[in-house]
Amino acid sequence: MQNRGWQRKAVALLVLGVLATLAWSTMDSGKIRLLVFVLLGGFALRILLTAGRQSDEESPQ
Repeated sequence: MQNRGWQRKAVALLVLGVLATLAWSTMDSGKIRLLVFVLLGGFALRILLTAGRQSDEESPQ
């Protein structure tokens, strides 16, 4: 089951990468685009920092 959790995290990071690419190519440079990158980076950081919690939640007690 741990493999499935890592696959979900990889897909989530891939989606965030696609959103960042779309924001880069479609938005004018400025404060709004910077805010979008900060938000997407925060989400990516949260995904990466919760990587260890997945194994704790799935272990039987």
